[in-house]
Amino acid sequence: MTIKTSLLGGSSGIPTLAPDLTWPNSKLISNTGYKQIAGIDATAGLTTALSLTGKFLISGLLFDDMISEAYTVKMTVDGVVIWNDSIASVASTALVLYGAASNSFSSSTTEPGFICNTSLVLEIQSTTDTSVTLEYLVRPIL
Repeated sequence: MTIKTSLLGGSSGIPTLAPDLTWPNSKLISNTGYKQIAGIDATAGLTTALSLTGKFLISGLLFDDMISEAYTVKMTVDGVVIWNDSIASVASTALVLYGAASNSFSSSTTEPGFICNTSLVLEIQSTTDTSVTLEYLVRPIL
């Protein structure tokens, strides 16, 4: 059986980075490489924390600065609902969704990135938390 790696991205099967002319300055947090959206009020129902349109390689998703209560997390990739579940209680201030180790992004992460071809929507809902932070590793690709 032949596997056509050209469908996966570049000629080697690895995604090709698209121009991102503000990189590395677009990284919010020093040299860690991730970006951050702070102050997400998740109390008015499912609230969009991240919305991407286009083709991206997603390497990490992590909610932080959370309080100990129930949350609902929903992720839709290319029009397909991937996650839609409630967590009874967050045991720590961080909720690792993808690609993070020990509540932070590090080189020890073993999960490969995943690709969205057209869109990604990540939503969160809580009862009383008005200041959730999303930390994420995302790069545009060709």
